[in-house]
Amino acid sequence: MMFLAIAASLFAVSQAQVFGGLGCPTTNTVANFNLTRYLGTWYEIYKFKANFENNQKCIQANYQLKADGHIRVNNTGISISDGMPSTAIGDIYIPDVNDGSKLKVKFASAAPYGNYWVLDTDYEHYTLIYSCTSILGISHFEFGWILARTRTIPDATTQKLFGIMENFHINSHHFMKTDQTGC
Repeated sequence: MMFLAIAASLFAVSQAQVFGGLGCPTTNTVANFNLTRYLGTWYEIYKFKANFENNQKCIQANYQLKADGHIRVNNTGISISDGMPSTAIGDIYIPDVNDGSKLKVKFASAAPYGNYWVLDTDYEHYTLIYSCTSILGISHFEFGWILARTRTIPDATTQKLFGIMENFHINSHHFMKTDQTGC
C-alpha cells in the first residue's frame, strides 16, 4: 500500500512544476459558496506552471452541472506552436456540502481526485483557485489559477489575489500570465 501511495505521489509530482517543503499551507476558502453562480465560462489569466498546460494560449474552462450533482469541466486551449485546439474534460464534485468551496477534480478515469479549492471569488469577475497535495508530510506540490469571466482583469484585482496567496504563505511569484490574445 505504501508503494502505491509513493508511486501515485511521484506520478502527480511529475505533472506539476511547483514544489514546496513540508506539508501544504493552511488556507481559508469561500464561505457559503454558491455553485450555481460559479458555473459557466472562465478564462485563465494566471496559472502556476503545470506540464499538462504547457505551450497553450486562450485557455478557458466551462463548468456545467450534471444530473448526478457532479460538475463537468471542459478545459480548452490553443497550442502556441501549431495552432491546434486542445480539450480536456474533467469531473468535479463537492465532497462536503457544508464546505462547498473545497471541491475535488480529476481529468482521467484512472487518476485520483485532486483538490480544487476556491480561495476567493466574486462570481462575476474573478476566482482564485488553489490545489496542494502533501507528499508524506515531507514535501508538497501545488497548482494555482486566477480565472476571470473576461480575457483580462484589472491590475488591482490581480494584486489583491496575489496578496491573498501571500497571506497564506503561498508564493505568488509562481504565477505565470496566460496569453489571451488572438483568440
